[in-house]
Amino acid sequence: MKKILAFILSAVLLSSAITLLSFDKKKKITPFRVMFYNVENLFDTEDDPKIDDQEYLPTSESQWTKERLETKYAHIAQVINALGKSQMPDIVGFAEIENRKVLDELLSKTDLGAKGYSIVHFDSPDKRGIDVGLIYQKDRFKLVKTMHYPVVFPGDMEKPTRDILYVKGTVNGKTPLHVLVNHWPSRSGGQAETEEKRITAAKTARRVCDSIQGSDANANIILIGDFNDYPTDKSITQALGAEGDTAKKGSKLYDLMTWQNSKTHGSHQYKGEWGFLDQVIVSSAIVEGKANLHTYFKSAQVFKPDFVLEKNEKYGTMQPFRTYGGKKYLGGYSDHMPVFVDLYAK
Repeated sequence: MKKILAFILSAVLLSSAITLLSFDKKKKITPFRVMFYNVENLFDTEDDPKIDDQEYLPTSESQWTKERLETKYAHIAQVINALGKSQMPDIVGFAEIENRKVLDELLSKTDLGAKGYSIVHFDSPDKRGIDVGLIYQKDRFKLVKTMHYPVVFPGDMEKPTRDILYVKGTVNGKTPLHVLVNHWPSRSGGQAETEEKRITAAKTARRVCDSIQGSDANANIILIGDFNDYPTDKSITQALGAEGDTAKKGSKLYDLMTWQNSKTHGSHQYKGEWGFLDQVIVSSAIVEGKANLHTYFKSAQVFKPDFVLEKNEKYGTMQPFRTYGGKKYLGGYSDHMPVFVDLYAK
């Protein structure tokens, strides 16, 4: 009888363990990871007569050779794979790419091509020829629609900027997600002097978001990019209308980078001080738990492994290890750090 009771007890315990194990597996949720990376002038080595790419040719002062280009590809893949040790990004948005070709080669010349990525890209009117683009894992994100929205400066198109890339797809085949990849006009010429152009870009992005949210107030929207402004600047807070505080109800967008101390932490460094030019902004429904996807502020991070940093001797800080310093080839990665966020299905 004791043996029978012991057997029954063992069976009950084993059954309970299997049930708990199954429950734990169900609880473990794989996030949907979205990354953005300004890769600092990813040009091919061929002269394109339609754009001003003379700075990045083998015969230019910068001596942009195939060997240096392939090192650049390897470095970008290294960064993405390093982030991917915990979870490969499902979407990677890029800024400062010359064309579709460099994205094709990024996949074909590195191990990223074997990891299921496909490409979305459109040419922008930027005179240097730099665009935004995106790669996505086609088994995790089913493409539905792609468009590009020009940023038009009224009465002044002498220096056109990058289009905003719009991509709609479904996460895990069922949950719609709208992605906007941005690279707003630079501060070259002065922050105040160029601010209105970034405000125009912000208003363009806002119109796209308003159109989406007008049809679905709880739409899953994410804006990623190099905004060339900080989370507290007018283009972000007023023109785009992205709040940094969930206590302020009624906002349609939230900037997830606002929780971090930008004086010691950031995606870009200027004169020894860090700041967030690269940001992740999401629709309020995602933050407030009203959408099928959910995230929280501290899920948005800057990815800053040691190998992409070097010592800034002048200011005594660590700074991005970039590809070029002026015309001098340094052999680094980029002058920006990538940022990313994890989204969780409800």
